[in-house]
Amino acid sequence: MKHIKHQRVSSSISDADTNLSVIGIFQTVQDAVTELLDKLQMGNPTMRKQYNAVWLFTRNRAKLFNSIHWGEEFTVTAFVSSITHATLSVDVSVKNADGVLCAYSRVETCALGLSAMRILRLQTIDAITTVIIEKPETDIIFAKFDCSPTKQVDTVRVGSTNIDMSQHTNNVEYVRFILNNYTIKELYDRPIREIEIRYLNQSYENDILTVYKQCEQNKDLFLLTNGDKDIVKCEVLF
Repeated sequence: MKHIKHQRVSSSISDADTNLSVIGIFQTVQDAVTELLDKLQMGNPTMRKQYNAVWLFTRNRAKLFNSIHWGEEFTVTAFVSSITHATLSVDVSVKNADGVLCAYSRVETCALGLSAMRILRLQTIDAITTVIIEKPETDIIFAKFDCSPTKQVDTVRVGSTNIDMSQHTNNVEYVRFILNNYTIKELYDRPIREIEIRYLNQSYENDILTVYKQCEQNKDLFLLTNGDKDIVKCEVLF
């Protein structure tokens, strides 16, 4: 099954240059993934009711190819690209009105059982047996980067508006926390062409996150921690 929807670049998902923003792409991807899971009869409300479980994003890598401008239409297509015993990956393409690929993302998810707080074997979810695996539209591979940056660049308190229905910090909010360490001019001068987020642990309302950054020739590495616990690692390529 492919979930397809049509949108326009609006104020809530545009950047300072009136293009579809990186945050807007991650928000669009997150919405497409959750809507697809709903269509497959295993969205989070269903997972909570039937299995006392929720889907967690574990990794998300996005490639950015072309800009989409204010008011322009674009098409979002989401589909399952792979399933293992513990993970389900969803690919999401974003194409402009001419059908040109402008962004592409792969999201890896797992199902967390809330009673034992352990990852479920996906074969125990009835709806998994009906899922059709679709062929990816382009090459995208999760990186094997590791990082332990030591330069502290920011601290962030997780507020009530950063929390989603799973009562933890929403996946997109981490992207916002990271990108807020760039100025508008820096993002103009060095547009982001690829970004990967690894979600290592959850954070919650009123947690204080420390943001560390490490700069390399064509990429920046970020680490977000809560005390001595790593929460998120991120690779930003220019």
